[in-house]
Amino acid sequence: MADIRYYLIRERRLGKVTDQGSYLFVNGAWVEDERNVIRDHLMGYDPGDDSPFGFGSLSIMDEIEEITEEEAQKFMAQQEGHL
Repeated sequence: MADIRYYLIRERRLGKVTDQGSYLFVNGAWVEDERNVIRDHLMGYDPGDDSPFGFGSLSIMDEIEEITEEEAQKFMAQQEGHL
């Protein structure tokens, strides 16, 4: 069985990371996370940081939390009800 991790970003955006890549739940469908939103949050990447690195920002990392598959399904059902 594939390892799938679900994340809630800023308490309003759902994402998942699988063996095939990272995806965001947008308008009722999973789309590729082409802008690396999930990974940037996990690594604490802050594009507004003026330092040469910009990684490890705790405030950015605090915006993402891992959730269970059941919590992700509940979030998707709520979002689909608002489309």
